[in-house]
Amino acid sequence: MPALNGRPGGVTHPRLTHNEAESRGADAMSDPRAPDAAGEKRLAYVAKQSTGIMAYQFIGLVIGLGSNLVFARILGADLLGVFVLAQTTLLLLSLLASFGMGPTLLRFIPVQLSRNDKTGAAGVFFAGSLLAVAATLVTIAVLLLGRNVLAGTIFNEPRLLSLVPIIALGILPAALIKIYGFTLRAIRQASQETFCLEVVFKVAKLAIFLALFAAGLKLVGATWALTASYAAATGAMFLIIDRRAPYITRGPRTAGVSYRTLLSFSVTMTFVGFMNYSLSITDRVMLGILSTSESVGIYNVAFLISNTLSLIFMGFNNAFAPFISELYHNERHRELSDLYSSVTRTLLIIVTPALIWMIGFGDDVLRLFGSEFPTAYAALVVLGVGVLTRSAVGSVGTLLLQSGHQNYNAFNIVAVTAANIGLNLYLIPRYGFLGAAIATSVALAAINIVGLIEVKLLLGIWPYRRSYLKLVLAGAVALAGNLLLRASTPHLGVCALIGILAATFIVFIGVLAVLGLEEDDRMLMRRAAAWIERVRR
Repeated sequence: MPALNGRPGGVTHPRLTHNEAESRGADAMSDPRAPDAAGEKRLAYVAKQSTGIMAYQFIGLVIGLGSNLVFARILGADLLGVFVLAQTTLLLLSLLASFGMGPTLLRFIPVQLSRNDKTGAAGVFFAGSLLAVAATLVTIAVLLLGRNVLAGTIFNEPRLLSLVPIIALGILPAALIKIYGFTLRAIRQASQETFCLEVVFKVAKLAIFLALFAAGLKLVGATWALTASYAAATGAMFLIIDRRAPYITRGPRTAGVSYRTLLSFSVTMTFVGFMNYSLSITDRVMLGILSTSESVGIYNVAFLISNTLSLIFMGFNNAFAPFISELYHNERHRELSDLYSSVTRTLLIIVTPALIWMIGFGDDVLRLFGSEFPTAYAALVVLGVGVLTRSAVGSVGTLLLQSGHQNYNAFNIVAVTAANIGLNLYLIPRYGFLGAAIATSVALAAINIVGLIEVKLLLGIWPYRRSYLKLVLAGAVALAGNLLLRASTPHLGVCALIGILAATFIVFIGVLAVLGLEEDDRMLMRRAAAWIERVRR
């Protein structure tokens, strides 16, 4: 593991010293800080982008739940499991094909723009896209040559064989969607990335599948819909980049960053991305290997529901990411620390009530997908707790990556992925998909807690203040209310579940208000109220 002193490559950047960090943390705990003008402006931007992201995520959530319901009802648990394996294969191969260029562009484009070097930013975008296309062609060739191994040896699922050509066609758009999505984050248009992923992609996927199902295609139709929806979302992202930042797509280009530097960073990012994705899909892949396609299908529904909490995390993380690169590499570390603390607390305010609702009524939510799916309720709760841990820690992985400490992130992921595989091997044969959920949540908690410690040691940043204790009390009150209500009510429908979710948020925020809101909370709630008023109009 790399030494804990300075930045990789021998370049040392100033950071908060231990005494400065402790002093700042102590001051914050004893006297809640009103953010300065620059800090409030940045938090307001993150809040604005996150509000847009969450609005699109809410729309995507509705579309996604409806889409997953349609897919589950039409395909059934068995065919749905095969489709999940095909989808997982496409996502993994597209991750390799993108060659780590998405995070690489997010690392270098904001730095070029902070120096007002638009031609350098355009050069980085062009070079990254070109390298990703070359890697995609190699990936497609490997898939076609190894299709029998994939379907027969790895998954023991012959029905995958006929889907391989369709998967191959989807690799390029699925790889480019990562390049263009990270570029939108780099130019501070993260909400537009979310619009394409949550609205364009999901609407296209559902509409195309229904059209192909009407023509008599089920599993093949679902796979074609997946590939075509990636193409639609990728095209939409490129058009948005071209409109919002034409200097990126059409302007003159210069080598703002050398190919060698890009490749050096992207190789690490490819490895990190592959291991990150491996960590995220280990549960479903190993269920497919050690159990049945039906188990994969049932578990996947629980995973998708719990993943709605991760979408909230990703919304804030995507809006926060360009500031990390800009502030750290311009040596504005105290501002970065304050923004990290504010973003993490805001995340907890949103994620905690949603998890409490899942704990109380997750079985009813699962029942909407079919009579066999409530068996995954315990797995849903365990997965949700894992996401809460991730939210409580905040954007530690992105902080390490964007501050030039990507090697630490790589080491963390390798260690935790190995542990996750071992846990799945042990737990799945004994506990089925509940074992997969336990292994995944333990791994997720481990990598984030280790990352939190590294961020403190490397950057001198610590997000927590005494005001966080108010969140614990508010969560306890909201959880008690949900459990009491659950014990006294029968199985509920969609409208009742939505009403209880809204009531859980009201109780949670109401308790916070009684205990005393922070200045950041007031600012964010003003923005939320303004957004609600615009929607009403």
